[in-house]
Amino acid sequence: MEPVNIIGVGMTKFGILDDSILELAKNAVFEAMEDSSTIGAQFDHLFVGTQNPDEFVSRGHLSTVLVDVLGLVPAGATRVETGPSSGSSAFEAAFTVVAAGMADLVLVIGVEKMSEVDRGTASRILAKMMSFENESRYGATPTALAAMIARRYMHDYGLTRDELSLVPVKAHRNGAKNPLAHFQKEITIEQVNTARTVADPLTLYDCCPTSDGASAVVVASDRAVKEHGLADRAIRVLGIGHGTDYLAVQHRLSLTSMNATVVAAEKAFKMARVGPQDIDVCEVHDAFSILELVNMEDIGLVNRGEAIKAVREGLTEVSGSMPVNTTGGIKARGHPTGATGVAQIRDIVMQLRSEAPKGLQVDVPNIGLTHNIGGFGNNIVVGIFQRR
Repeated sequence: MEPVNIIGVGMTKFGILDDSILELAKNAVFEAMEDSSTIGAQFDHLFVGTQNPDEFVSRGHLSTVLVDVLGLVPAGATRVETGPSSGSSAFEAAFTVVAAGMADLVLVIGVEKMSEVDRGTASRILAKMMSFENESRYGATPTALAAMIARRYMHDYGLTRDELSLVPVKAHRNGAKNPLAHFQKEITIEQVNTARTVADPLTLYDCCPTSDGASAVVVASDRAVKEHGLADRAIRVLGIGHGTDYLAVQHRLSLTSMNATVVAAEKAFKMARVGPQDIDVCEVHDAFSILELVNMEDIGLVNRGEAIKAVREGLTEVSGSMPVNTTGGIKARGHPTGATGVAQIRDIVMQLRSEAPKGLQVDVPNIGLTHNIGGFGNNIVVGIFQRR
């Protein structure tokens, strides 16, 4: 397997934005190209991670449209879709073609524009990633499923409402320092607890927003790294893991664990030849506050039932021994679904380069991890990255 590197990253602000989906993608791409000195370079392939632009903005065939408007013809162009993990899956495809020696320079774009439809329509679009036969036809939503997980976790491990509120409070505290975050305002435990209930016990502040935004990374072989003179800025991709689970939550083995995460993490750690104890900083998929706790345990960062202890003791803070979601995570950074996985990778690259925003930089991290959920916990990708 050929070594694989990231040599450039770019990202737009996340939020409710005026730019079209093409403008968002172009802005992120040009920043990544400028970052990697690849403007005018010949790319071998372009992969686009996007969940549902066909319904969100009535735009199809997006990979071919983008390879044209970006001036990258005749590079190959492929759209990848695995729900909200589409961005990470697109990155996985890019990693694979470079590792196989089939390409030297590949562009990955994650993009979604969700604000052009009303919230009810967006919810119906997102519900299509769930089991119609077992869940959505009976009125279940992603938030309702997350609420079920939260209730079971509270029952099994004694998690309190005040303790769960520590997760979104930390997310907003970090998001307030992130100039690209959807939410840049701190909140309190009381605000979380007394906010409107969305699905008991989850309140408004336990749930991520629907957002617009794009992120891009330039993936390169060692040959391309040398050609562009970027050995001092390149970040090595150590491992990628991908796992799935049964579509309907009721068919899975546990309500307080996502086996697809366990499988994906084990694969990524095996390829990277490192373990959870080696991770210096990570971005995990916290679309709902309870998921940050579950993800930490499934990845192996902490033992079962002990994630909230790590949060309570400050271990997951930027200054802690186990920094989690230093950018504000999906909860505060925002969640334009197809863009999220690539944004996580971009943010970990910034950490490993020691280029994170002021107040969010971890002290000299060496290895970072990303974790991106597709569907409701049934199509998950984990990535591991290292400072060269």
